[in-house]
Amino acid sequence: MNLAGLDFDNIPPFSVPMRFFFVAPVFAFISALIIAVAGESMWLTRWHPATLAVTHAIVLGIITMIMCGAILQLLPVLAGKSFPKVKLISTLTMILMVTGTLSLIRAFLANMPEFGLDSSHSNSFFAISGISFTLGLGGFICAILWLIRQRTQASVSINTMRLGFIAMLVVGIIASLLLAGYLFASQFNITKQLTDSHASWGLVGWISLVIIGVSFQVLPMFHVAPAFPSWCSRYLPEFLFITLLIYTLVTLVITQSVVIDSLVLESIVDTAVWPLMQTICIGLLQLSLMVYAVTAMHCLYRRKRKISDASVTCWFIALTCLLMCCAISFVMNLVMNLGGNSVVTAEVWLLSFGWSPLTLASVFIYGWILSVIMAMIIKIVPFLAYLHLQRQCGFHLQAFALLPNMHELLSKTRMQYLLYCHVFSLFSLALTLYNPEYYWLLSLAIVGQFGYLFVLMAKVSSRYRDIAKAIDEALLT
Repeated sequence: MNLAGLDFDNIPPFSVPMRFFFVAPVFAFISALIIAVAGESMWLTRWHPATLAVTHAIVLGIITMIMCGAILQLLPVLAGKSFPKVKLISTLTMILMVTGTLSLIRAFLANMPEFGLDSSHSNSFFAISGISFTLGLGGFICAILWLIRQRTQASVSINTMRLGFIAMLVVGIIASLLLAGYLFASQFNITKQLTDSHASWGLVGWISLVIIGVSFQVLPMFHVAPAFPSWCSRYLPEFLFITLLIYTLVTLVITQSVVIDSLVLESIVDTAVWPLMQTICIGLLQLSLMVYAVTAMHCLYRRKRKISDASVTCWFIALTCLLMCCAISFVMNLVMNLGGNSVVTAEVWLLSFGWSPLTLASVFIYGWILSVIMAMIIKIVPFLAYLHLQRQCGFHLQAFALLPNMHELLSKTRMQYLLYCHVFSLFSLALTLYNPEYYWLLSLAIVGQFGYLFVLMAKVSSRYRDIAKAIDEALLT
């Protein structure tokens, strides 16, 4: 394990990240319940209320929740800075995020009779979610940016993560516009055109950029892989961020023709320049992510420890899904803009295999992002437990004799079982996307995967508490 250049002096208590990790499976169970109740209909379109509810439950309740817990632990290690009163801040952030996510899910499902919910208060739940995320997640991100503002010689990981944090603020701004568009439709019709930008900034700008930044440190650290090439670690994240920004600005210009009666603006938008720029930006984003995926796989192939590892397998699954999604999207985007009969033929051919935009988004979220989450969490949880126990021992030899290795905290066999659960969930998702009749299988697979993850984390936490108590007793002797 390569720990060079890392600072472990200011790490928060073990309970701080774990409280976020334990909440994530709860939202996985909620997602599984929604899938089971909504049935086949939610797989027909991405605009289905249940589809929107499940998407936000997974992205906010699982992915963002785990990322926030990991960031609270990684930030002091990578940047050498930690939050003051970190327990209080983490608790308030988690409570506000849980409140916001539950309110948002409740608001999306208000008009579905299958759930038997009162639809008269949906606007109130949307408002509650907006306020909760502004105070909780927005305040959390702003605090992080404030902490690392004076980090002049920051690592490539911190610089990339900083871009991801800024992207999260953009997600919040667009989400506020979308919320205003829903509550005050007559004044904010423009926001209906920003849904794709909202998803792009969330999945590519916020989540993917933070994952990319973390991977620059984690792959060499946990898997003894070579460092990423400097052109990739220094310039690719900035290129992604700038391209995403240009794409959003172009989208804003195009949407102005919908709400502004300006002959000059309409004459500009009616030309093919702006749609062409939008298409080019989308293609560059897809190519950039493909370049990262290939580079990361190359680094993993060159790792020094060529041993079977569930975390490495999860990384390869994630990068393969990322490469596949971006490659198919790039081909679809290219064919759609070539014109002619080939457009219809290619689209029908891809749809015959179930490769709709909903399919690509689902594989991107579950195949790329959640696979990385699985790869990270089975390494981070036992490592954090071991690190805190090691620091608790100090220089006491009798206490050090009680210190377990990381595989005693979480065995390779159990990691492998979790990998099997995740692969089965991916298979169930692919089967459901191809034939929605199997939605029940996906629901059960999600419950099984995250139920087992919850049990594993609970066992590590219980083992940590028992050993910490024994070390305390040894230190008193």
